[in-house]
Amino acid sequence: MKKILKTISILLLVITFSCGDDDNGRFSSDPSSGWIEFFTSSTTTGQTVSSVTIPVSVRVPEYLNGLNITYTIEAVEGDYTQFVSSNGGTLFADPALVGGEDIYARALNVDLELMNMEVGRDFVTSFDVILTAVDASNVTIGVPGSSHITSHRVTIPCSNPDVLPADYFVGDYAISDVAASIGPGNGTENFGAGTVTLTVDPFNPNVRLFEATILPAFTGGAPFPTSIEFSVDDYVTLGGYVGAGISCNGVDEYGFTSAAAADSVPWDVCNDLSITINYVEDPNIACGGPYASSFSLTKL
Repeated sequence: MKKILKTISILLLVITFSCGDDDNGRFSSDPSSGWIEFFTSSTTTGQTVSSVTIPVSVRVPEYLNGLNITYTIEAVEGDYTQFVSSNGGTLFADPALVGGEDIYARALNVDLELMNMEVGRDFVTSFDVILTAVDASNVTIGVPGSSHITSHRVTIPCSNPDVLPADYFVGDYAISDVAASIGPGNGTENFGAGTVTLTVDPFNPNVRLFEATILPAFTGGAPFPTSIEFSVDDYVTLGGYVGAGISCNGVDEYGFTSAAAADSVPWDVCNDLSITINYVEDPNIACGGPYASSFSLTKL
């Protein structure tokens, strides 16, 4: 019985290896044949990086004279030429660099220098880098009839500017608690749910002003001046202390203040549909605080 199980195990290993190595098998009779492909299908750059690197796999055991591999760049969304100065190029697979045990994992890089990345932008740009040809008749771009990756999409995301656009997070938004302690614990809300109208602070273009109700069951729904600030470090906080004019201990005022940067939510100039603002509830310890709390703004 043990011999039978051992035989079956060996057969399974042979079958598994054969199926997984099918493409290598197509070229095993000629070590100078093979294919070229990308390792991955997409990359999203950082907001302000100066270059992007796209690894290319040379799946050829031997290329004694080297290989010239060409690629082109094609627009997908927006005008990529404001960031990349070329529309293609050629890579050289140098035979002098061949080495290592894994002869089917040679790597080259498409290195693209990026321009104008320090400029704030409220749009996304993307383009495809496409492998087009290789100067060896027995080496192909990908393998016909297979799923090898011959096109790699690069996405350049929005980049938050130092000064917000005048129409960013402006207008009517629905406000509601996300996490709160004193309000829900006493049958009400920290920020009364409803509609608030955000406007630009005339003294700071990165601040939005609005009026909100705080603990409406105890304050009668009176509006309190409130603000949020979009930091140049890419996070959003309360713009300053918001007091409710009430106290649990009869001495200290209950209110809200901004959370630390590390506890705050990042903002994205390409998205003004909704955001969550983390804040410190009851920083004066008037009602047992402080508590980590948050509220959301959703565009109407």
